[in-house]
Amino acid sequence: MIKKRSTLMKRRKIAIVVSVIAVIILAIALAVVLDYAKTVEVADPADPSAVYYIKYRDKAYALYDSDKKTLMPTEEQYGYYVMDSGTLVDLDAETGEYETIVVDYTVEGNEELGFNFRVLMFPHIEKKNIRKLEVSNSKGDFTFVRYNLETDKVDDSSDFIIEGSPLTSYDQEMFASLYVSAGYTLTTQKIVDPIKDANGEFSEYGLVPEIRPLYDEETGEPVMDEATGEQKTYEYVPAYYVLTDTSGNKYKVIVGDMLVTGGGYYVQYVDVSTGEDIKRDAVYVVSSDFGDTMLAAIEEFVTPALTYPMSMNTYFDVEDFFVLSKNYGDDKEENPYVATVGFTYIDLAERENTIKASEPYIFSGYTLDGYTPSSNNIDVCLQGMYTPEFAGVIKLSPSGEDLVKYGLAVPDGTDKNGKPKYSLESEHMISYNYDILDEDGNKVQTINNVVYISAPNKEGNRYAYTEIYSVDKDGEMDELMYTLDMIVEVAGHSLEFLNWDSFDWINDSYINLNIAFCDKITLKSPDYWAEFVLDNSASDTSETISSTLLSVSAKDSAGNDRKTFSQLEIQGKGKGSDTVYKWVITSSEIKCYDAAGTEMKISSAYYDYNMLDSQVRVISGYIETTDGSKVYVTADEVRIEALDPAKSVTYVRYDTNLFRQFYKTLLYATIVNSYQMTDEEKAEKITEENCMLTMTVLDSEGKENTYRFYRLTSRKAYITINGIGGFYVQCDRVQKFISDAQRFFANEYIEATDKR
Repeated sequence: MIKKRSTLMKRRKIAIVVSVIAVIILAIALAVVLDYAKTVEVADPADPSAVYYIKYRDKAYALYDSDKKTLMPTEEQYGYYVMDSGTLVDLDAETGEYETIVVDYTVEGNEELGFNFRVLMFPHIEKKNIRKLEVSNSKGDFTFVRYNLETDKVDDSSDFIIEGSPLTSYDQEMFASLYVSAGYTLTTQKIVDPIKDANGEFSEYGLVPEIRPLYDEETGEPVMDEATGEQKTYEYVPAYYVLTDTSGNKYKVIVGDMLVTGGGYYVQYVDVSTGEDIKRDAVYVVSSDFGDTMLAAIEEFVTPALTYPMSMNTYFDVEDFFVLSKNYGDDKEENPYVATVGFTYIDLAERENTIKASEPYIFSGYTLDGYTPSSNNIDVCLQGMYTPEFAGVIKLSPSGEDLVKYGLAVPDGTDKNGKPKYSLESEHMISYNYDILDEDGNKVQTINNVVYISAPNKEGNRYAYTEIYSVDKDGEMDELMYTLDMIVEVAGHSLEFLNWDSFDWINDSYINLNIAFCDKITLKSPDYWAEFVLDNSASDTSETISSTLLSVSAKDSAGNDRKTFSQLEIQGKGKGSDTVYKWVITSSEIKCYDAAGTEMKISSAYYDYNMLDSQVRVISGYIETTDGSKVYVTADEVRIEALDPAKSVTYVRYDTNLFRQFYKTLLYATIVNSYQMTDEEKAEKITEENCMLTMTVLDSEGKENTYRFYRLTSRKAYITINGIGGFYVQCDRVQKFISDAQRFFANEYIEATDKR
């Protein structure tokens, strides 16, 4: 019984396997049948010996070569399949229905057959064989020509320049598209029996000048004449280009209207070999991208520029950078511009260990003299000039009328021939000197950039025009070298600094002098004065900035007269011996040296805190000097008791550090904001009677800045530095200058950050 069941199972398995194999064979057979059923042989009417096949694959019909595997190519415009002879096959991919189209490829004149048997209006001329390319379209005329700037001649071995603007940079990729379109005239269609007008011209295709009705470019609506009620017209002139090869042969092509479908442009070839224009009796269609460059304005090719090219490593290295605004005052004829700000960059090598070590810029001329420049904001300004965002080039080689139109010039009478003259004049002007460096970083020449900038347009952008001048040995503007020869439109945010007031250009901390370079400070208020003379000569400043051995001589109107010490050197005896040691005492340290200069251990020394809450070294007991005096060193004092009481002296040990705290009070002072006043308001408020404080700060180079503070309100004080104002500070800080000076003389604690 078990054996029969086993045999039955085996037979079932065999039957299943056989069934599966049969299904597979049937599927293959069916696929072969379907493939055969959906494969159609197609003959080429132009070449009966050639055979092609239409096959159904991947849910679509397509044309294959005789091997039934190789897919035939298609032409670009309508997607026709192309047989080897050039016959076109119009195939419906869904139904498999098809039509063969035999095209007559007989060429005329200098036509050639190109890819997929498409017609070239004339033989392909590569870039290397092009000498000159002249373009004329509705946006203007322009020419690219190979030109040697050194010999000032057309030169087939030189690079292309824009004729009339040889130094202007242009978009190489866009230019490549232009010369390829001009030299490789591969058409998508040659129209059979094109329509002619009564004059035998192809006006139907926009290839002839004519008067046309005017339509609004944005809405497409007719533009009507309000006086006559009729639609306005304009004179239409087709575009054209003339290509000259390096052998002197010329080729001219007229560019007409775009196809209604937008799929290309109608064009016509003109034979100019005899010196006359002889139009070929044919109309061609070229691809739509032909118009991207051939119908473009030259400004679309030009690389916009605002200044002489600057580099990332040197854009900040400017001298006498002035931002000027148009003068609308009574003296505008004498001074057409008013300087908003002027500054110069100081190289790091020149600043190291100097007064300006941490300040890369200084204000130039009379603008904001005495104030500290905001290096961050100046960097923003220069970056806007170095890498501005352009809205585009508005006009290349602008005329005087163009400059006036965009707010960059004004009419200036007529010349001897009665022709109008123009003077460059704009809402703003920027002028600065810049060094041109060679590859090794050596200066080749200094140039002066002058940039004329308009008022903002409705988009908030500005127009600009730039001149480049040479600079003489004294750093003064000399002769005009050239212009950038273009009006550019610059995004408003790139030139936002033109909207800044003086407060945006300054560091709000108006006393930034390192104490090591301060020589003298005086304060004078109606009821108090004080004077501080700083001596930093004992500090070693040969390599680094230091004020470790600073001392101060101070006096005030209250009768105080004090001199702080930087360090005291005392010749003292050893304990229980006559050995002489040198003791050096500073505001925070005590050291002892033997005759050989070796530092000795001081067993009686320990650390304590002084009145300023700073840890300092002191000694228990005293030091006996060689003349018998006793020197006591505590945290707050150095007291010398001489044998003659009249010669005894006491130094406040923290005096110099207390003065440093007072100096911090000055350093922490800030300008709050701008404060503009009319001349009448200044006459009323900027008076000696209203002056809260006059302070002078003399630096070690002999430069003295004078700060005056005039009370405006109970909280605000108007500040001028060297007579230049426009800002206000807090009255509390001005009063703190005085109160902290008094605290210094009273040996009282000074907290620079306190309000009073």
